[in-house]
Amino acid sequence: MKKKITLIISILALLLIAGCSSDANNGNEERGTATTASAAADSGQENTGSQKDMPADGKQDVIGDTKAKGIALARVSGAKESDVTEFKLETDDGKQKYEGEIRYKGKEYDFDIDAVTGEVLEWEEEAIKD
Repeated sequence: MKKKITLIISILALLLIAGCSSDANNGNEERGTATTASAAADSGQENTGSQKDMPADGKQDVIGDTKAKGIALARVSGAKESDVTEFKLETDDGKQKYEGEIRYKGKEYDFDIDAVTGEVLEWEEEAIKD
């Protein structure tokens, strides 16, 4: 009788250990990028920051429309959000950026802002010819 109980406990312990091991593997699959990064490290491949930080869909976290517009408007004293006449999020050569236009007091300001860092990539100012 003791042998049967010991055998049953041993089998249950093995099943429990196997189940925990299976859950650990499923957790890595759900994390995706962590598994990919560790696989790259294990295979000897270099894992650059852009690979590590880039989500599977290729899009990084962006600063958002409001913050991007605020960065541009801060360069035009007195301009308000209603003066932003064009504004969109674009992907150019794999980099996301906000492209926009501000029209204020007879001038047109065209800008590109890095959608991840908030850096002003391009800024052009010219008089509006009516």
